[in-house]
Amino acid sequence: MFNSPCIMVGKYTCWLWANAAWACGAPANPAPLEGDSVMLQIEAVADKACLQAVSWLPEGAVRLLDQRRLPELATQDCRDEVEVLAAMRCGVVAGAAALGVAAAFGVALAARQQVTPVRDWSQELEPVIAAFAALGPMAANLQWALGIMRQTLAGIAPDADVPGRLLQAAEAIAGADAEANQSMARFGLQLLRRHHSAEQKLMLLGYSGELSGGGGGTAMGVVQAAHRAGVLKEVLVSEASPSRSGARLAAWELQRTGVPCSVIADTAAASSMKYDPVSWVIVGAERIAANGDVITTQGTYALAILAMHHGLRFMVVASTATLDMSLSDGDALEPEVLQGAAGSSQPLDVTPVELIDAIVTEKGVIERPDEGKIAKLMSIRRLH
Repeated sequence: MFNSPCIMVGKYTCWLWANAAWACGAPANPAPLEGDSVMLQIEAVADKACLQAVSWLPEGAVRLLDQRRLPELATQDCRDEVEVLAAMRCGVVAGAAALGVAAAFGVALAARQQVTPVRDWSQELEPVIAAFAALGPMAANLQWALGIMRQTLAGIAPDADVPGRLLQAAEAIAGADAEANQSMARFGLQLLRRHHSAEQKLMLLGYSGELSGGGGGTAMGVVQAAHRAGVLKEVLVSEASPSRSGARLAAWELQRTGVPCSVIADTAAASSMKYDPVSWVIVGAERIAANGDVITTQGTYALAILAMHHGLRFMVVASTATLDMSLSDGDALEPEVLQGAAGSSQPLDVTPVELIDAIVTEKGVIERPDEGKIAKLMSIRRLH
């Protein structure tokens, strides 16, 4: 079943449509889905007090919230692309979408450093873009953001305000990610309510919250929406990494917003599923193949097998920037590619599509996903 009752298009998404999205595979005249009512609604991002992993300062610098030092709210201001690259390599920023936002602002900073006339901006900045891309070859959101920056460069006249246009593009990438997260939270909440009307207990793996992208979070965004709607009883946060850093960060953020949660080891997930009334396991994704296989945090595959054995539903929350239609399936990836290839210390694994009950994107929900349903989803004009 493919559900797309309403496509919410925000102001940043509209900017990308008008300036760069055409070059990233979006059809000029997308075909409507049979049986679906597709409505475009302009919606600005709601102002709210929240954590920001990456922000632009008026004086021309990028402010990064140092995730290594949380819960201390320490920031690092970067004034050129070299400082942004160094911070990203050191783990100041984590999460594929946040890496993409930071890299986009880093490219904008690089353009501002040029003091002599530039004849070919694409050629001048390509080494910078390539350096950012090398930080996370499997992080689809990072590669997508850098693709937007490349296409923005290609479409700018040499005598235009190139640094200004690149800054606009970076701000649009950050805003579009936040807009996508808001839409996914709404769709995810609708899915939870459709299958379970009462309060429910959910399980997360690792961290996918405010600091993992432009704001709102993916899997944790759905959890936060469920909490605000009064349908959440408790969240169990599992973690496969020996450091448990993702689970600790998730628990800190959930507690900060008043969400009841407990941190469990991945080895305790099976018994928790057996004895606790968990209804859904919810995860994010680094990349999703064309057939629906999900490449994400190591330990997800095992958790999905456990969920199926115990009769629990398994939800993946990820924007369409994560969908890689050039990757036929997860088996096309060599095992060594998954080890440490995500731009972080956490290796990845592949969760087969057969273990996934639903993929939630900003365009809608795919239940019982397969290649045909994903292709149909991607035939709608790209939202960001």
